[in-house]
Amino acid sequence: MVNILMVLLMLLQTAMLVFGQVFLKLGMRDMGPWQWTWTYIWHEVILNAWLLIGVLLLIAANVYWLWLLNKYPFSQIYPLTSLGFVFGMLAGLMIFHESVGVFQWMGVVLVMLGCYFIAKV
Repeated sequence: MVNILMVLLMLLQTAMLVFGQVFLKLGMRDMGPWQWTWTYIWHEVILNAWLLIGVLLLIAANVYWLWLLNKYPFSQIYPLTSLGFVFGMLAGLMIFHESVGVFQWMGVVLVMLGCYFIAKV
């Protein structure tokens, strides 16, 4: 029997991680070449709203992950984090308009099948 609640909770955690990365990418996209100066780090990194949202989402996702680790068996929830590869590819396709090849789609199908079998425990 598939543990639907566990899968839904993991989908939320994985979505938080992926959207955190999306916001980091959005923040980095508009920045110039990286510089190791305090002025650059203050103005381009610390005051960058996209990066701040991304970091906050990643922190929240990790705190939420700790709760999940406490609630479910590691051998069941950790493999479900591979859904992040699926969501990441979809974000690249839909948000950043990146091209996705047939082998990438085949990989998505395999990952989703694997997650289905893991959740079936």
